[in-house]
Amino acid sequence: MQGINEEALLKAIKSLEGDFNQIPPIFSAKKIKGKPAYAYAREKKEITLEAKVVKIYNIDFISFDGENAVIKINCGSGTYVRSVVNIIGKILGCGATLTALLRTRIGSYDISESVTLDELERNVYDENFFKLYGKSIKSMDGFLGKI
Repeated sequence: MQGINEEALLKAIKSLEGDFNQIPPIFSAKKIKGKPAYAYAREKKEITLEAKVVKIYNIDFISFDGENAVIKINCGSGTYVRSVVNIIGKILGCGATLTALLRTRIGSYDISESVTLDELERNVYDENFFKLYGKSIKSMDGFLGKI
């Protein structure tokens, strides 16, 4: 990526903080007449997706090796992170592709409070199982009921 340095990258990512209009990608689950946009895209049907105001609270620059960058985005619901990365590439004039994504939080669920399936299986017969995981299980039960 000739001409791209940390300073240019930092300027590009910081320019996206705050509210902005984002058009959902054609291969998204955004519903159009009750049908996800990706279904229309797979059928090669042309549709128009309306821009929606999304919020990026902050974007933290983690690292850049001259070719790959690592950033951390704290954004509001409905933000298409892959599209944010695409916009960063357009700002820089070089294009950009998301190669990895780790969702660390959604609503009140935070990855720091998560447990592995192995850990759950090891502790399922522990007399303190519901003391350890009851809140999360009850909370997830309410969440899963909405899906």
